[in-house]
Amino acid sequence: MSSPAATAPAALAAAGERARRARDAFFAVRARYVLAALLAVQWLAVLLLALTVRHNGWLYYAGGDQLWHYSGAYLLAHGDLPPSFVGYGWSILLLPAAWVAGPNLVAALPAIVLFNTVVLLPLALLCIYGIAARIAGRLFGYLAATVWIALPYLGILFVESGYHQKYTELTLPQLVGLTSVPDFPATVALLLAAYLCLRAADGPGWHAPVGAGLACGYSLAMKPSNAIFLVAPVLFLLGSRCRWSALPLFAAGLAPALLTLALWKFRGLGQLAAAPVEQVQLAAGPGDLYRRVVNPELNSWAHLRQVLDGLREHFWVARVLEWLPVAGGVALLIRSARSFLLIATWFAAFVLTKGTYIPASIEDASFFRLMMPAFPAFVLLTTATVLLVPGLRIRPDRQAFVAPVRRLTLAVAAAALVFVVMPLSIIAATPPLHDQGSKAVREAASLVPVSAHVQPHLSTVGKTVRLDWAPAPVRGTAVFYRLLRAEGSGAGTACAGTPRNAADDCRLSMDPVGATNGTTYLDRPGSGEWTYRVGVSANWLNNPAYGDVYVVSPPVSVKVP
Repeated sequence: MSSPAATAPAALAAAGERARRARDAFFAVRARYVLAALLAVQWLAVLLLALTVRHNGWLYYAGGDQLWHYSGAYLLAHGDLPPSFVGYGWSILLLPAAWVAGPNLVAALPAIVLFNTVVLLPLALLCIYGIAARIAGRLFGYLAATVWIALPYLGILFVESGYHQKYTELTLPQLVGLTSVPDFPATVALLLAAYLCLRAADGPGWHAPVGAGLACGYSLAMKPSNAIFLVAPVLFLLGSRCRWSALPLFAAGLAPALLTLALWKFRGLGQLAAAPVEQVQLAAGPGDLYRRVVNPELNSWAHLRQVLDGLREHFWVARVLEWLPVAGGVALLIRSARSFLLIATWFAAFVLTKGTYIPASIEDASFFRLMMPAFPAFVLLTTATVLLVPGLRIRPDRQAFVAPVRRLTLAVAAAALVFVVMPLSIIAATPPLHDQGSKAVREAASLVPVSAHVQPHLSTVGKTVRLDWAPAPVRGTAVFYRLLRAEGSGAGTACAGTPRNAADDCRLSMDPVGATNGTTYLDRPGSGEWTYRVGVSANWLNNPAYGDVYVVSPPVSVKVP
């Protein structure tokens, strides 16, 4: 035997021994230290994104219904229950910030962004690790946490140049919590629910299934459309035969949020409905409910094809993105069938409902926001592809984040107090808004508060109307002003009927006549009586050509000779 042939096995054995020692040394490090390092990396990545992507102070692009939720929080903080066209959960959480910051969402953005990034981002990271560790061990948990941090930014490398701005400015800030939309906190709540479901199946006790129900319920309280997720924990708990008793406990934790949501809708709208024109007609039988869920006017298989085509057009790794969840699902089915029921079902439910949802578009990036609740499942499925490696041993770590029973009881009791008792008490005790548009109005597609902080003063010189107003009290983010005008004295507001003493639904019908960064505007409307309002607006580009109205002034009228 030659000398090289004799030394090769020895060299391989030595390398294997060094690898084993490195592995043992790595596992000797406590998980909390590794997770702390990963959290520091995540915060650094978010900070770099926050500094480099285009923004206006604390304002980043947000394409959701954040104004509805913040205006609801402001009205609740001042003793009025708003028309409840959206869920109540995010408004309840924003209530302290709205009470301090005032009617303008821009003023509350620092508190909201810090809450998302300092509180919710670490919670999401811990949940990703906890789920993955319970599936295949600590190392798999660290890998999933790393993928969770890195994957959004890797998308910058995978996107085609023509879509770069839409991905970095319209998608990434929402995905890491730099905006005020409720989609991010609702996603974190689903992630917590999924982790607690796994804990519920791993051992006895009522804390985990009840906590999972509470977390899932509050996600629905923020975004009722997240009810799609429910199919995953139900199938998972049914599939965990030894823990069938966890399903009633999960339902017990879920029920209070659903009841509170029903009360919120009934008191705010006068009916149990997503919107006044979308009543749930239980008396019509299951056929009517099926038509509401599978609505050819809103969902289409052809649209899912358009979404996939859009991904292939704008991402050069689209085929890989399509393959990863499929491969990860196969890996989970082979290695951990019960985890497959939870993770793969979670992802598939959102793909089949949101992917076929016609308003969800790749072109305006709304698809990514609507699919955000399924992003944790995508990360876990992507990480699970490593489990396809033959011979790879998995060592589920079912002791991750184990706490004494007394501490768990206190945690569940505190969660029930904050997320069940407090919202239910506030909603039950607050009288519906009856103001005829003096406190809040619907402007375009948003509910906005009416504030005298920007009350305009009018004067006329011949045919010219001069409007002057005080600047909006906002720091750190630039705002501008939209001038709204309607013909007639006190015109421009119409209030719809409110069944069963529900909250007033008053809509603003005024024409925009201009925008300015200053606090003075000259208008020549022509002879007659005219009503004006000033709207405070802002956007992430600080461009007066775009942006929603965040606050409007009370109306002022003038007669032009």
